[in-house]
Amino acid sequence: MKHLKLRWLIFILMLLNGLFFIWQEGVFKAWGWAPASPSEPDRQLQQINPEQIEITRKTT
Repeated sequence: MKHLKLRWLIFILMLLNGLFFIWQEGVFKAWGWAPASPSEPDRQLQQINPEQIEITRKTT
C-alpha cells in the first residue's frame, strides 16, 4: 500500500513540475496565465543619447 501512495506522490510532483515548466515558457499566455516579463522598457525609455556612449579599454 505504501508503494502505491509513493507512486501517486511522484506522479503528482512530476505533473506539477511539467505544468510549471509549461507556464514558465508562456504557453498559457493566451488565457492570461503568463509569468511577469523580466524586461524593463521604462529604463530603456529613460536613457539619454545611448548611441553616444563609447566603450574604451583602460591602458595602464
